[in-house]
Amino acid sequence: MDEYNKKLNKNKIPKSKGVIKRDFKLSNFTWFKVGGKAEVYFLPKNINDLVNFLKSLDKKIPLKILGAGSNTLIRDGGIGGVTLRLSKNFSEIKYLNNEKISVGAGLNCTKLARNCASKNLQGFEFFTGIPGTVGGAIKMNAGAYGHETSDFLEKVTTVNRVGEIKKYLRKDIKMSYRKSSLKKDEIIIEALFKGKKGNSAIIKEKITKLSEKRKKTQPISLKTSGSTFKNPFKLKAWKLIKDSGCSNLKKGGAQVSSLHSNFIVNHGIANAKDVEDLGNMIINKVKKKFGIKLDWEIKIIGSKQKYRKYFNE
Repeated sequence: MDEYNKKLNKNKIPKSKGVIKRDFKLSNFTWFKVGGKAEVYFLPKNINDLVNFLKSLDKKIPLKILGAGSNTLIRDGGIGGVTLRLSKNFSEIKYLNNEKISVGAGLNCTKLARNCASKNLQGFEFFTGIPGTVGGAIKMNAGAYGHETSDFLEKVTTVNRVGEIKKYLRKDIKMSYRKSSLKKDEIIIEALFKGKKGNSAIIKEKITKLSEKRKKTQPISLKTSGSTFKNPFKLKAWKLIKDSGCSNLKKGGAQVSSLHSNFIVNHGIANAKDVEDLGNMIINKVKKKFGIKLDWEIKIIGSKQKYRKYFNE
């Protein structure tokens, strides 16, 4: 047996009470509906299951975290190692005293907003405009309609690459525009938020208006993602893109949305390379026109070519 195969034989998938799948198609879990497969796709049953899995997993094996797939572009070659996704078992909401709520990181942001409305808890309406999970929203300090996740966050519970659970107070986390100081290998599993008491009918009406506004201004009925690029300081990415002559710019099956310039849409025939190449074309055009380099807001993960295998067959 050669050295390569000896090394492969050492890499065994840890046992789990959750769901483990091999060479698993990921495109159905992303809003773009593109991308390759995961070598190992893992849905932990609960926190203990996740902790035990991480403690047993070889630390040299890559671990990627996939949330709602709304703000993610998975490359066509797929993802080697383990792709982790928190299931519905990580989506519980607990209503505590003093307008505080404990929220599982796997909960959809829109569901959070609507659930809080039914409990007369206001402040979370802006989450209606965030197409993702609570964990992802915290990690990138997602925002919409004048608010950011950090505005209401009080505490975060994470588990790191070696299975250690840690708790952070909001004041101990640096959070700014679309970023936080939480490390890449820290998996958010739970968060504590604080809102304010309000009137359920008024809150629900606000959520409805925000949802209608989003439908009118963003191409959410198409295969797309959230905003493609971050807004440069005191500037709007969509305006820079439009004024650079990128309106309706195409690459393969990917195109700049005619409804909102900071959205790329897949007309059903695009692959991940089309989307990434189109994004880079936009970056180059804006840089040439204005001397400003746009930064991706979409998280790009995976390999351009077929992923490298880390586990024995």
